[in-house]
Amino acid sequence: MTTHRPALADPVGRAALLLGVEGVGIAVVGAVYAVVGVVGEPEDRFATVLAGGCTVLAGVLVLLVARGVGGVRLWARSPAVVLQLLALPVGLGLVQGHVWAAAAVVLGLAGAVLYLLATPQARLAFREPGPTPR
Repeated sequence: MTTHRPALADPVGRAALLLGVEGVGIAVVGAVYAVVGVVGEPEDRFATVLAGGCTVLAGVLVLLVARGVGGVRLWARSPAVVLQLLALPVGLGLVQGHVWAAAAVVLGLAGAVLYLLATPQARLAFREPGPTPR
C-alpha cells in the first residue's frame, strides 16, 4: 500500500510540521523542568522530576501524532484535533496569567493546526476510501 507523503506546501505537511514543533517544544520544556528539579532546590524533588518526565512523554506522544499526520494516517487526525482543542484553554490561562509570549505561541500553533486540518485539501487527504461506484 502506498502512502501519500505531503510536501510542506500541502496543508497536511504544514500541520505535521507545526505538530512536530509543538512536540519538540513540549519535550524540551519537560526536560528543562526535570533537570531543574534535580539540580535545583524544589519543594518536592520527586514530584518535580515526575512532572518533567510526564511532560517529556507527552511531547513524544505529540511527535508520534505529528508523524501520523505527516503520513496521512487516518488514526492521526482526531488526536491532532483533540490536542489542539485542549491547547486552547491552556493558552487562555496563559493570557489570564499575563504570560503573553507563551500564550501567543500556544494559541497561534493550536489555531494554525486546526485551520490547516480543516482545509478542503486536508479533509480530502484524510477521507477514508469508500466503495468504488459501478
